[in-house]
Amino acid sequence: MLYLKYDSVKKLFTNIVSAFVVGSMILMVSCSESTDPLPISKADFKITSVAHEINVPVQFENLSLNASAYVWDYGDGMKDSLAIDPEHTYDTPGSYTVKMTAYTEDGQMSEAIKDISVGKRYLTGMYIININMEDDEGNPWDDDGSGPDVLFQFGPDDATTLDDLVFVLIDSLNVGQFGTPIGISTDDLVPDDYELQNKDFFILLEEVDTVNNEAVFNNMANIVFNPVIPEDDFITVTKREDGSGDIVVPFISIQQYQWLIDFEIR
Repeated sequence: MLYLKYDSVKKLFTNIVSAFVVGSMILMVSCSESTDPLPISKADFKITSVAHEINVPVQFENLSLNASAYVWDYGDGMKDSLAIDPEHTYDTPGSYTVKMTAYTEDGQMSEAIKDISVGKRYLTGMYIININMEDDEGNPWDDDGSGPDVLFQFGPDDATTLDDLVFVLIDSLNVGQFGTPIGISTDDLVPDDYELQNKDFFILLEEVDTVNNEAVFNNMANIVFNPVIPEDDFITVTKREDGSGDIVVPFISIQQYQWLIDFEIR
């Protein structure tokens, strides 16, 4: 018969118990790792575009942490569940509440909410900032050297009535006037509610002569362009945080003409 010393039995028993405890701890840790939730998501975003207006995409940048899926509610009845950094176009002016919900892979969620105001683009001024004082043949527009009488026309390319257009007549334009832009502003002839829309508009510049007591119009320059989202790279649009902005429109032929259009979004 085999006899074990007490110390040996005690040591063996201690080793067995220790192994059981360690094994239990490993099992507990393993179970804990499989059931513990992922880190909580932290939803956040910012609106990167400025001076928001209808029919122009508003851009959103996602700043969320610990999230893998998102749902965007733009406040106008439209939602998006695919985009990370989406853009959205509003078709009606107003104030909207944008809510973004961020989800972790195990379904935890958090929300971020921001308000946005969307307006329309209105004309506040039109100015000539560069013009050729001679025609394409190098002759002065007026024989007396007083400078051309200029008719400035502006409006939608699909206008059906004269009420859709803005007309400006500038008498005896001369080189000395180009120290500052010349033209009109809301204090003069620009209607306060003249909307610039996301479609083609035209500018027509004509020199006006009087022959036998009748007006004769000579084309100086003209251009068709979109005053909200120009398709031409040479047209520059600047929008500011306060909603004001301007459009620089050049027309390049033999000589260069250039116009400045002021607007505000409200």
